[in-house]
Amino acid sequence: MLILLIVSAISTLFDPAPLNLNTASVAELVRLHGIGNATATAIIEYRENISTFASVEELLFVSGIGSATLEAIYPFITIPQQIVPINTYHFLPESALEDTLLTVVFLDIGNGDAILLQTEETTWLIDGGPPGNGAVRAPVVYRLMECGIDSLSVIAFTHPHADHIGGCRDALEIFHCDTLYDPGIDHASPVYEDLLQFAYDNGTKYFVLSGEDKWNLSEEVVLEVAWIQKNAGNPNDASAIYQVTCKNFSMLLTGDIENSVLRQITQQQTPVTVMKVPHHGSRTSLFPPWFRKCSPQFAIFCCGRDNPFGHPHSEVIEAWETTNCDILRTDELGNIFLYTDGESINFNSSL
Repeated sequence: MLILLIVSAISTLFDPAPLNLNTASVAELVRLHGIGNATATAIIEYRENISTFASVEELLFVSGIGSATLEAIYPFITIPQQIVPINTYHFLPESALEDTLLTVVFLDIGNGDAILLQTEETTWLIDGGPPGNGAVRAPVVYRLMECGIDSLSVIAFTHPHADHIGGCRDALEIFHCDTLYDPGIDHASPVYEDLLQFAYDNGTKYFVLSGEDKWNLSEEVVLEVAWIQKNAGNPNDASAIYQVTCKNFSMLLTGDIENSVLRQITQQQTPVTVMKVPHHGSRTSLFPPWFRKCSPQFAIFCCGRDNPFGHPHSEVIEAWETTNCDILRTDELGNIFLYTDGESINFNSSL
């Protein structure tokens, strides 16, 4: 027995301690099974240029590492436990407002996006949700009517997929809107072509986003294009990101951007009060370093009840929960109403 204990103790001395992913060198990393020089370099570039690792599982976001490789090296790597304070300096108190400067409504139109921005001076619709069915108008029409809307100043959209522009034609017609902003993404579809033809036939003022666009919705409320990459390769990643600010309030409307774009914008991302979660909560838009940089007070999921895609995916919800945000979902709450005076915030819903 004594001999076995001695052998065990000696063997323990020769077992290498697990590597700390946030400090390991290239030379140390290449000793791991399946990690070559290129992958070791990618790990270090990730932690230096994007984010230090918050978990071992985050290695899956490094080029060259798949689930099999992670499983093989898992016993030999570690992330020392550290308490990182949650960034809440940008959080606003929740209270009833005496003077609302901005109303935002995340419209319950199924699995798609349709977001109303309203000030005393103007009323914008960002995205129009899916199209109607036959003689039935698009869902966005009925939701806007429920909100008491009888006219729209401007319609803009993030990208030309049907679940974002399908209701724009009906909204242009029913709400007498004469201005349309298009991100200008090359995408052929009957829904998109029908929208553009309708706008042309009716003399709609038509503009293509430049990427530097900024509009004053009122003296205190600014809407701007925070990001656009028209040649991203697919319409989701080419989505225009709109940012809304009102004094201390900030909000991002992210369309369907996916991980390749999230990786690009992480370094420049600043905290926001409200996040419209990308792509209805799809796991294709799950990049933890970006979540941590955004650290929103509220994360809004625009998704349809019992939708065939399973949105929002459970791992995405769990990832947003780690940022200490409150999660609100249109499939659970119906229309989600946000009110702010730029100093505080208030929510309501239709269900």
